[in-house]
Amino acid sequence: MTDTTVTPYPETPAAVAAAVLDAIERQPNTLSMGEWYHHPQSLALLPSAEPDCGTTMCVAGWAAHVTGWTLANDHDAAKDGQTQTIEFVATQALGLDEDTNGLFWDPAEDAIAELREIAGR
Repeated sequence: MTDTTVTPYPETPAAVAAAVLDAIERQPNTLSMGEWYHHPQSLALLPSAEPDCGTTMCVAGWAAHVTGWTLANDHDAAKDGQTQTIEFVATQALGLDEDTNGLFWDPAEDAIAELREIAGR
């Protein structure tokens, strides 16, 4: 029998990085490396939702979002009844660790270049 399981979210670091790059290319005005996540009315961003006008996030926020986490506030993400920091979720999703997640604090151009490297682009 053929496995017909559909995975709606990217699972490998390369696939996550590619999904983040694609999202940023579709909505470049949402990228702000100065904050994990910001919504002008402090609303959560569900994984199935597109960011509203004025919503911004860094590459870590995007990594959490594209992997199915709800961005609950400016620091935390929630999924399946658990809450983690956006930094933690993105570090795991992109296959990084505390020594290699410095791209979250890099200027946007540098962070995008590092994402391209992870994605193999």
